[in-house]
Amino acid sequence: MTSTSSRRGSPNKSLVAILACIVLAGCGTESVRQGQPASFDEQIASAIKDAAAGGASDAQLAILRQAQSEGEMSLEGARRAVRSGVACINAMGLPAFYVERTEQSGLARPEYVVQVDGIESADATAAIIDECDFEELFWVDKVYQDQPTSQAVKDAYLDQQAPLVRSCLERNGYSTDPDATTRELLIQAHDVVNETSFAIDCFAEAEIGSF
Repeated sequence: MTSTSSRRGSPNKSLVAILACIVLAGCGTESVRQGQPASFDEQIASAIKDAAAGGASDAQLAILRQAQSEGEMSLEGARRAVRSGVACINAMGLPAFYVERTEQSGLARPEYVVQVDGIESADATAAIIDECDFEELFWVDKVYQDQPTSQAVKDAYLDQQAPLVRSCLERNGYSTDPDATTRELLIQAHDVVNETSFAIDCFAEAEIGSF
């Protein structure tokens, strides 16, 4: 994940917007998971195959293979990958910094920040970030976020917040099925957000960033 800042007017404001959309996870609206989640074995095997074909570094592939042998992508593995991404971006001439935040669900998220003050070329800067991201951390981060253990943490939080989503929908005139699952409630809230162009955003009220 990359956060950017600007002090120099419209060219850099445009750069900030472009970089935010390219690099920030979940750019746009909430994601909707479909179908049954893959097992970790399936996820990691697919990630290794895609990473090898997509130009991942030996370091990123080694983290993926270690996770495959251990049966889980560790937080430390995710940290190492992000730090490698930071080193790559720095080596390409952009100041980048490692940061770590905790999601609303309680899941720790290794991330990075790129400082873009004074940079005029959005395309060149985005290309550098994109190259380093895929080379050093993209597939590791995806596995870390999507693996069953991480998803269990996220799902527990969504179940906890579901009554707030239901209350918000009903208070705004939308009836809900008393037997609806958490996911069904969230899909309904997602549809309402889109239909009302965010005028009714039950995700914000329930402090849910994505699902």
